[in-house]
Amino acid sequence: MLTFHEMIGFMSPKMANRILEDTQANNREVYRALVAAMAQAQKMRPVFIGRQPKERRHKNFVQILSRTGSEEQAGNLIRGWLFKEHKEVLTEFLGKLGIEHEDGMVDDLPESISDDSLNGAVDLLIEKYDQELVTVYLTAFNASNENRWENLDTLLAEDERLQFHG
Repeated sequence: MLTFHEMIGFMSPKMANRILEDTQANNREVYRALVAAMAQAQKMRPVFIGRQPKERRHKNFVQILSRTGSEEQAGNLIRGWLFKEHKEVLTEFLGKLGIEHEDGMVDDLPESISDDSLNGAVDLLIEKYDQELVTVYLTAFNASNENRWENLDTLLAEDERLQFHG
């Protein structure tokens, strides 16, 4: 099972850049926190990082976020992006599984889910959305939950449709 920093390293550069671009444009609070964390990691002032050309800055962010020590920042970035930009993926998945939620937020996640229900929900997402987006979401979903679903771990590891192709 991939962690958030590993996910940043395995996703395509296009997807990583899309996450950073969307976050910078639409979730400024998360982006400012990321800039501050990246500045600290590079022993620089945030204002200096902000002055770097965006392409270079984002390339550096991806390199740092894919390191072991950046798990929290990588997780915050990916979760924030999913909730801000792709809430419909979250709500459709949970709805298809019959899990009660409020705009994609779940108070009480079941400890397990049947294979048939999970496969149906995954198939629905793959039919409707970009394959890499679905992989990011499902990997983040399982990585975020205390009770990871073993059958989702297995699907993420074995289903060719849910692999990162960087």
